[in-house]
Amino acid sequence: MVKNKKTDKKFSRYTVFFIAMGIIFSGIISRLLYLQVVMGEEFKKQSTEKNYKNVSKVAPRGEILDKNGEVFATSIQSYTLMFTETTESKESFLTTMDKVFKKLDEKGVAMVDEFAIAIDSSKEPKVRFNFKATDDANRRWMELRFKKDRGIQSIAIKKLYPGKDEKDLNEEELKKVDEELLKISAEDCLNELLKEYDLLDKDEYTLEEKRRLLVVLDAVKMQSYSGYKPVVIANNLSKEVAFLFEQLQPDLPGISVETQPMRYYPNGDLGSAFLGYTSKIDSWQQEKYEEKGYDVSSDSVGKAGLESSFEDILKGTKGQESIEVNKQGRKVKTLGEVEAYPGKTIQLTIDKNLQEIAEKALDDTMANLQKQGRVADVDSTNATRAAAVFMDAKTGKILALASRPGYDPNIFTEGSLSAEDSEKYFNPNLEKMGKEYIESRGLTSIPGVLTEEEVATMSYEDKVNTMLNRMFPLNDSIEGNTTVREDIYDIFPKPFYNYATFTLIPPGSIFKPLTAIAGLEEGVITPDTLIYDDAKYNKRYSDYNGACWIYNTQGGSHGAIDIRKALEVSCNYFFYDVADRLFAKGGESSSGLNYLAKYAWKFGLGVEPGSNIKPSTGIEIEENFGQVYNYESSKNIFANEYINKLVNFMNTGTDSINTTPHYKGIDITKKEEKGSNKEKEAIKKVNEKKTALVDAIKEEMKKETKAKEEEILPKMQDLLKDLIESSDELKAKKYSDKDIEDMAIAINYSIADAISNRISGANAYDASIGQGMNYFTPLQLANYMATLVNGGNRYEMHLVDSIIDPVTGDKTEIEPKLLEHIDLDEEYVNAIKEGLRRGASNDEGTASTAFSGFPIEHGAKSGSSTFNQNKQDSLGRTSYATFLGFAPLDDPQIVSCIVIFDGGHGGYAGPVARAVYEQYFRDEILGKNPGYEFKYPDSREKNSKDATNEKTTENLNK
Repeated sequence: MVKNKKTDKKFSRYTVFFIAMGIIFSGIISRLLYLQVVMGEEFKKQSTEKNYKNVSKVAPRGEILDKNGEVFATSIQSYTLMFTETTESKESFLTTMDKVFKKLDEKGVAMVDEFAIAIDSSKEPKVRFNFKATDDANRRWMELRFKKDRGIQSIAIKKLYPGKDEKDLNEEELKKVDEELLKISAEDCLNELLKEYDLLDKDEYTLEEKRRLLVVLDAVKMQSYSGYKPVVIANNLSKEVAFLFEQLQPDLPGISVETQPMRYYPNGDLGSAFLGYTSKIDSWQQEKYEEKGYDVSSDSVGKAGLESSFEDILKGTKGQESIEVNKQGRKVKTLGEVEAYPGKTIQLTIDKNLQEIAEKALDDTMANLQKQGRVADVDSTNATRAAAVFMDAKTGKILALASRPGYDPNIFTEGSLSAEDSEKYFNPNLEKMGKEYIESRGLTSIPGVLTEEEVATMSYEDKVNTMLNRMFPLNDSIEGNTTVREDIYDIFPKPFYNYATFTLIPPGSIFKPLTAIAGLEEGVITPDTLIYDDAKYNKRYSDYNGACWIYNTQGGSHGAIDIRKALEVSCNYFFYDVADRLFAKGGESSSGLNYLAKYAWKFGLGVEPGSNIKPSTGIEIEENFGQVYNYESSKNIFANEYINKLVNFMNTGTDSINTTPHYKGIDITKKEEKGSNKEKEAIKKVNEKKTALVDAIKEEMKKETKAKEEEILPKMQDLLKDLIESSDELKAKKYSDKDIEDMAIAINYSIADAISNRISGANAYDASIGQGMNYFTPLQLANYMATLVNGGNRYEMHLVDSIIDPVTGDKTEIEPKLLEHIDLDEEYVNAIKEGLRRGASNDEGTASTAFSGFPIEHGAKSGSSTFNQNKQDSLGRTSYATFLGFAPLDDPQIVSCIVIFDGGHGGYAGPVARAVYEQYFRDEILGKNPGYEFKYPDSREKNSKDATNEKTTENLNK
């Protein structure tokens, strides 16, 4: 057969063409796959290292000024040492960092170190987490976030669910992963990260040196997807050090020196209670700030106080700079720039001069009290915490707000929080501190925390350890915890806790002017009513043990006295009687018990339950808000109190009448749901039955009148039977019908006790002298006194006076806001003010000790309120010293509230008020007495001299 040459030739030409095209396209597709998939991440990274970059320019944060323009917080240009990861800098990272760290050490410059794993060879464990958290919930969250951000979670998932990824797990499984994640120690985390960065086997480095390298590498990784993002190695360099690194740049790939605005607090810890601080954005808040346009890898935000409350106003608007960079990532030149717009200036109502003296006087007064130690019935050696509020009597403007001890906000902005400071502030060694506290004060010999039997029979070492575990127990919310303890009795000072705005304390006798105004306005007394101080106040209740302090300490009496004298000498008996008269006027019912609350609410001492009034003084920073004793709120308080007592009765097989065990004990408290799934379900089932029982008991305790016994007993027996049947452990105890009946009787007795005590007029007696269920902040107390002496106007308290645009000069002033006007009889107010004048000036006045020779007529009330009636002495604590005052008498301008924890007597806080008054009225005092000796020098003159010296130094440097 003859082949068709034409056909073969055609077939051959097309075949070759298609094969060639197939090869070409396959090559193109393969190359595209390689470039986009295989090399995608590398090219993406290289794209961030091009010669041209757009860089955000940080806006200077707005200033915070005092009322006179003195600076509390500002932004300064800081020399910052940066590291940018490029191909070249990555290859020479170790040698570069060796040189950098050597120079930093030589110049005594601390690197920015916010890495949450610390190493301390002197402690166990040597490697530990170091999170900046003041409570356990935050600490737990920080630990989880830290581990997840760094991929440690994969270890927990691999252990629990081999072969699965996070996306394959349900909610319950993810919770188990979190629990497993929390078990991974700091040392194991550190080793995983060192392994990841190929540092684990670098034996030429010590562990501390490896960690130092890791700090930089970790920072690079955490912002690796943000493009041109150098990381900060050191902040606030001196000119000398900055110039040194500029010279060394050719030998240090990736290292550069830049100027950036940095938050600066020129007065150190002055005003830290209201200023707060700025710091890097926490990982759990990243989404919130990303939505607002923040760069979460590098931006700082306000974390507390005004810095946090006014973040949106202070932050300013970022600028943009287009730059050319070299292969080392350093800027060569600017191609174009949009200037950043600075944040707005906040001008405060605070007077820096008064603030300085308030803090200095608090510190000095506490130091004197610590040195004084025990005097008569108080031991003030632990007077280590205090608060003071000074406010304009007529506007709600706060002139000084102090919480001691404070802290220096600069340690956060500079990133130079040392390991020692971090431990002191966020992770104190409570085991060591607690033992030292217990032993140095000889607390093992005082019953209270220990029973009398334990004091008498236990060895000294056992007593110390038992007290340690009761006063500073291990935190059981942390699984497997053997080191983290809690200070449940608030023994040690907490610098980040604002004692002026958060502390809820019983006010003691400084509440008595409120009782006086209620009695006068309700007509149960007049300014001239005489009440005889007749030892113990048992007119209505023979078992009530209340008496005046003069009877308790001297067996004496104040005799027949009116309201003025009662305030001067702080006679408890007089105010018990006022409360009793109000109780009688209200028909010896809840109405009579609520008279004090009715007036207290008008003065801002709590809010009426169910009124929908916002519980706040109006201050712009975070606060607590306390409540006055009132009948409605007392229902919950009494129910909880008597449930706690009942728990003890039922554990021991007793009741409130029979102290001898007469039935098998039972535990009605819920248990932690832990163990296997089966064990957890079993515990959960029992807990549900316990909750049903306790809720039913509380419901009965809250009723206006007690239900009949024949109604209560069967109901409680049924609930007890349900509880017993739900638990194999309880069923094994074989409770008899008699046991269950006696349990129900014990419950019935406790219900009766709770109701009878709740409706007793004795609650009003306790409240009338500022004890019992009254708890307020120093802010609330200052505002109450201002309202009383300024004519009945209660203003919103505020720290900010105006907001100023630093570029245009536009100023927005904050006007005083009237919250409530109270129509007070002028005669009654004058009678109270006269009593407070005597209290501050007369020899018998309880607030007069510190004011001898003070030339401005004023009024004051001191107080002493119990911290813990049963355990106070055994805890090494004593009563709060409280002080409330105003000046001058006839036309009040300034109001003061001082609280010293473990200060003993309110009169001991008087020197703080006097020191601030001296500064406030300095010119007037000198006009009356040019030779007057002030406690503290004129802070205005001191600040003027400091400014002059600073200017001179600046000129010399130029």
